[in-house]
Amino acid sequence: MQRETASAMPPETMTGEAMSAREAAIARSAEAIRRHRGHNILIEAGDEPVVDRLARDDRPAPAVPPELWAWTFVAKDMIDVAGLPTTRGSILYGSQKALASAPCVEALERAGALLVGKANQHEFAWGITSENPHWGDVRNPRHEHLTPGGSSGGTAAALAAGIARFGLGTDTGGSVRIPAACCGVVGLRPRGGAVPAEGVAPLAPMFDRVGPMAKSVADCARVWRALSGEAVETPDSLTGLVVGVAEGCAQAEEFADLGAQVREIALPHDILPAYWTILGAQARRTHEGTYPREAASYSEGVRRKLDGAAGIGHREYRLAVETVAAVRARFSAEMSGVDLLVTPTLGAPAPRVGCDEAAVRGEVGRITAIVSALGLPALAVGDLQMVGRGEADVLRAGLCREARGGGIPEPR
Repeated sequence: MQRETASAMPPETMTGEAMSAREAAIARSAEAIRRHRGHNILIEAGDEPVVDRLARDDRPAPAVPPELWAWTFVAKDMIDVAGLPTTRGSILYGSQKALASAPCVEALERAGALLVGKANQHEFAWGITSENPHWGDVRNPRHEHLTPGGSSGGTAAALAAGIARFGLGTDTGGSVRIPAACCGVVGLRPRGGAVPAEGVAPLAPMFDRVGPMAKSVADCARVWRALSGEAVETPDSLTGLVVGVAEGCAQAEEFADLGAQVREIALPHDILPAYWTILGAQARRTHEGTYPREAASYSEGVRRKLDGAAGIGHREYRLAVETVAAVRARFSAEMSGVDLLVTPTLGAPAPRVGCDEAAVRGEVGRITAIVSALGLPALAVGDLQMVGRGEADVLRAGLCREARGGGIPEPR
């Protein structure tokens, strides 16, 4: 119906309304950036703020605006955007501007979305607090006593602050989902290969993923369609689904009310030692060109992680890869007949401002890390995580819950 109405309007009217919507979206972002200037949400390492440059872009609107027209977004600063530096949250990078945008950014811009900034993050995307000694600690706009989570804390904070309608993050062990829980937004970790990794700086390639973040499941699903081409509709109920509940998920009863059959299931915690071994070894390889040669330019926290991974040898690494494959196969058999798995997003209370990141990282991120190790897609709706076999599975469940009034669970 909306398409028919729009196509009946004179092109000049549609173009005028589209330009007005674009200008209003840019103005809202600019005001939110000004209001939250002290929260260190964006990394503005270029010649001028991105949103200021965008405001001067007077290219005409298309006659029929695309799907994400005038939707503002931020990209975590692991992701290349043509003409802007990519710092990786470090002082080692960012001296040169990217020559081309990552395909994920190009897809969003083709859909009409407007990049308004590069989001701050935990250094090198390796941490859960987004406290950054180089670009300033990202502050949580919704919960001042909590960090925004990490490593995509700047992306989540930008949404919570109203700087952008949606954003792109990266997730290796929970770096989209943990910030979603801490800042009260939504984040999707896709399967490997679902979003191209080209133009995205790596941490541990076996587990690295690019995923959308938004303020609602509906918005996240729409961004997912622009990224992947996959449209996901909202089901009327979850009748016929079997939902496995793990880790004492507080929202279990909601899924029963939506029509699902609910049963308890245990997560395979024994996958974690192998997961951490692979992550450490791959991160050490990722940084071999600059570490330890440039160790003085690294934060103490990342130095400790890299030093801790220094002794991982070929045999230990190979055994870890074999263990992950074996646990994946075992858990897949245990999940036979289960359509969806629901858990809390956070394995422990959200990290507090000023906490010792090394001391809390393992417990806070243990549930998201297990899901990363299993290679399954997951949707975090605040402190609720839905895990399935495909992105559409988790998005449908999230859309159904949201349509029936399910809110975003607050962090503990």
